[in-house]
Amino acid sequence: MAGMKDAQRVTDAAVREVAGPADGIALFGDLPRTARFELEPARRFIDHAAQEYRKCLDSRDADGVPSHLPRASGLLFGQFDGNEITISDIEFVPNVRDSDESVMAEFEGTIAPRFGDVYRNPGRGFWSDEKGVLQAIKDRFTSGLELMGSIHSHPNWHEIGPPHERYQKLSEHPTLMDEYLFRQSCWPVNVIWYVHENSRGMAHRVAGWRPGTDECDRLDIRIPSAICEAFNVESLPGV
Repeated sequence: MAGMKDAQRVTDAAVREVAGPADGIALFGDLPRTARFELEPARRFIDHAAQEYRKCLDSRDADGVPSHLPRASGLLFGQFDGNEITISDIEFVPNVRDSDESVMAEFEGTIAPRFGDVYRNPGRGFWSDEKGVLQAIKDRFTSGLELMGSIHSHPNWHEIGPPHERYQKLSEHPTLMDEYLFRQSCWPVNVIWYVHENSRGMAHRVAGWRPGTDECDRLDIRIPSAICEAFNVESLPGV
């Protein structure tokens, strides 16, 4: 999910505005390394990710190359105790990657030169609308839910995308661009949901990440068993 840097500046301001400095600091403290999804946010995201992937496959031309690059991205809200972070809500903030002039200039002038020409493709990456992020935080504050992080999908674009874009292999692991954005945001939970195809059809692999000293540290992500069974989610630690 590209482009969370500006959204994070809004997030920091919103945390100070609706929660106060102490709660903002708590978001980045010594939090549990296990994040458990409740059923509803997990179902909402996987439905969205699967819909995007089907749209991608339906856009294939005569050579089998799709024109639609599937992008599913959201903000994760929840609470935490001493043992785990519970993700109980998700917000799909509008994507302004290919509509905001300043964002497009950021990709063209900074991101693409640093992370590769694949990011010149306006369909590549996600940049959350700043006002949408702020509103989502405010809406959930009264319910006691805090912004815990982000979630975004990776397709097997290195296998099905245009040949000139296949050099960057995607999976449930973060790309260099992802790592850069995770460090910019410093959110404690960053989930990558990998959508691809196996012998059983559409399949999913999920992993969570947190910025580390040298590279991202992997988290223990718990997905409800009903989701894993219904949507062909491949082996997950702790499920």
